[in-house]
Amino acid sequence: MKVKCLLAVLLLSATVTAFAQEAKYGIKSAILKKEAVTMGQKVQGVQYFDDYGRKEASELTMKVGGVANVEKHIRTIADGDKIISIDLDMKVANKATLPVKPVNYLNLTDEIRELHKIKEVGTEEILGRKCTKYTLEVVYGGQTTHSTVWIWKGIPLKNETSSNGMVIVTEQATEIQENVEVPAEKFLVPEGVTVP
Repeated sequence: MKVKCLLAVLLLSATVTAFAQEAKYGIKSAILKKEAVTMGQKVQGVQYFDDYGRKEASELTMKVGGVANVEKHIRTIADGDKIISIDLDMKVANKATLPVKPVNYLNLTDEIRELHKIKEVGTEEILGRKCTKYTLEVVYGGQTTHSTVWIWKGIPLKNETSSNGMVIVTEQATEIQENVEVPAEKFLVPEGVTVP
């Protein structure tokens, strides 16, 4: 179960982390509600960003524990080339270096396109917004994952990721609030939580 939770956090966090110096999105700020299914488990999420993606965080709510059906609440904060993952229930945190730099769809270089075999495969409307649909591959630790992403102004509104021919994560935005004031505390480690 811990592996499922970690995988969900890492995969979902990959869409919401970036290096702080780069503008990543085509709008100043947003709050996106998302729903994901990872290995059969539903995960509710909210992505927050400000300053065109230079500040970014996400919060996930997932059920764990089988019969007990306990909810876990996790916040992930982008911190340069690292992510801070905080268990809001247990008040513990971990900091990890991102294994692969996330793709900045506003600045797709030939090098990045070649590295991840990124191909533009059409357009599709999601939540009334015209998205560019891309396919890509990420290789890490000998594992290759294939993703299809639907991007609007640099923002992933939908993502399907598979490995070994099996879909392991699907994620889709269900609501977007554009250019809103995002509470500053969403980008901070809560009081009483120590980051190692």
